[in-house]
Amino acid sequence: MNLLRRLSIRVRLTIGAVVIAAVFFTGTAFVVRNQVESILENSSVMLLQSDSAPFQQDIAAGKGRSLDSPAQGQLIAIIDPSGLVEESTFPIELQPQLGTLARAGTATQSVQTPAADYLVISRTVNAEDGVWHVVTARNESASKLSVDNLTTALTIGLIILTALFGFGSWLLASAALRPVSAMRRTAHELQGSTSTELLPVGPARDELSALAITLNDLIRQLRASADREKQLVSDASHELRTPLAILQTQLELAHLSTGDADALLLEIESAERTVKRLSVLAASLLELTRIEGMTGRDSAAIGELAAELVDSIDRARILAIGSGIVVDYDIQATPPGWAEGCSAALSRHNFGRVLDNLLSNSIAATAATVRAELTVVGTPEHPALRLTVTDTGPGMSEEFLPQAFDRFAREDSSRNGAGSVVSGAGLGLSIVSALMISAGGTVTMANRQPSGLSVVADIPVSPNVS
Repeated sequence: MNLLRRLSIRVRLTIGAVVIAAVFFTGTAFVVRNQVESILENSSVMLLQSDSAPFQQDIAAGKGRSLDSPAQGQLIAIIDPSGLVEESTFPIELQPQLGTLARAGTATQSVQTPAADYLVISRTVNAEDGVWHVVTARNESASKLSVDNLTTALTIGLIILTALFGFGSWLLASAALRPVSAMRRTAHELQGSTSTELLPVGPARDELSALAITLNDLIRQLRASADREKQLVSDASHELRTPLAILQTQLELAHLSTGDADALLLEIESAERTVKRLSVLAASLLELTRIEGMTGRDSAAIGELAAELVDSIDRARILAIGSGIVVDYDIQATPPGWAEGCSAALSRHNFGRVLDNLLSNSIAATAATVRAELTVVGTPEHPALRLTVTDTGPGMSEEFLPQAFDRFAREDSSRNGAGSVVSGAGLGLSIVSALMISAGGTVTMANRQPSGLSVVADIPVSPNVS
């Protein structure tokens, strides 16, 4: 078994096909041989009965003492009631066994002699003078030779057919596995290359095509994962370069201010803020990469997300203390009859992250009012949970809106007033977009009239399966 497992699939398929073919052909040859042998034997028995019938009729009619001589080639022996042989054309080697053969009954008997093999039947006839025996025999050497020749022919044919079947199986296995070889060669060429080529998918919709499609999906996922890692490294090296340089400068200034306690304290506090910014930036990058790499989808009941909205509003109000910004909300997510028991394709934790990012952005825009609304929209066939966050801030420039969800996308004036300094790393909206994409939802952003910004996020809703 271990040796068989070491063989190639082509060889194993060929061996299996040859074994099955050999068993099938052997069984067929065995059945054919037995059928031919049975037909020949039945024909001989019918001929023996035909040879014996006229003599049985004459003896029954009282002509036992005046029987006609057997025809040329007929082997017949007539034994009278006293046991004497009235007539016999049996060969010399069967003469001594006539008495035994006559008393053997009506069963067909096979007698082997050094000269030949014989098939013998015996029939009893009741006449007026007693019980007569009519024994007939046929030389079966010719029939046996025919069966032997047939066996030889079937054996040779069996070997030839099995060999041809094995060769055909090898060709078919090679043709069937040709797409696998093509996929293997392509995969080998893709190793270490930057090509975007995928494995070839055959025109037939069979198991190999399904395998190629699955492997291509895997390759796409691996490439996407590698691209995300490259993007993370690129973003980290680009975005961390300036804060690290600032931190190094601040530490050098702190080293120079060792004689001035107040100046040293200021430099340390400034370095702490830089480290905090670095920490937030690194955590956001890692979180964004983790979200983009998620394959499964979480879910939560609509009621749980409504409760999370209230909690997020409370957190936003704490953030807006002292700024005069009014943070309000409205929940119209009580499911209609068709949406009862439904769940949204986003976990409560991730929904809270979406809310926190959107609300904190609106508060950072120094809007007078920030409002969040949660509603159930759509139809029973395509339901959705809609989150709308609006504010009365300055909005964004129309040129920047298409780039707002990109990584590190920041606008210096539109959301913070002219000449203001932008805080944050520009990853909040990117995280919101990544979370919505992972949930299969959508998020859009548009300016309001006369001023302000509106962000609409639609989260797919599905019925719970009890």
